[in-house]
Amino acid sequence: MREVILSPFSNSYVRDWPVDYYRILLEKLLAVAPSDILFRVIGTQAQALRARDIVRPLDAGRVFNDCGCHTWDVVASAIGRAACVIGNNSGVAHLAAQRGVPTICIFGGSHQRQEWRPVGRHVTIVSRAIWCSPCHLDRSSQCRFDKACLRGIDPEDVASAVLQTMANVGDFWPAPTPNDQADATKVG
Repeated sequence: MREVILSPFSNSYVRDWPVDYYRILLEKLLAVAPSDILFRVIGTQAQALRARDIVRPLDAGRVFNDCGCHTWDVVASAIGRAACVIGNNSGVAHLAAQRGVPTICIFGGSHQRQEWRPVGRHVTIVSRAIWCSPCHLDRSSQCRFDKACLRGIDPEDVASAVLQTMANVGDFWPAPTPNDQADATKVG
């Protein structure tokens, strides 16, 4: 079985794409991904309850909440073997990119994208530049706009980025349509 790893949590809520969006993304990916693809949501034990909200309504045979279940060494090894890693601007996305794993990074407006983005051969950044970014905020509570930079990133755009990235690396996922291709490379 091949695995897609989702890392929906960073060390700062201001960089986290909404949990509901990750669930919607998984619904879209489950509808088109080959049946041998498993999806694992990773994070710390403290993040397990939030991850439960992502995975609970989904196919329990293909989507797993692994938050707090493994040591960092086991997680790092799984990242290196993953078919794809999807996450926020976090250490997991940087590690996946460094290891050459196809990586989709959902990048909010708190940091300068060109300076802090993961770098690698198969990295796709999905972001939405808005007038207040980069804001350099540390906490979501400081954002007067309810993280509009992240809320404005549609799960469909991220799903398109995943499909395009997998097609680019020759994986067996359905080829994206021409509209998907335009959306998947969109940054901004």
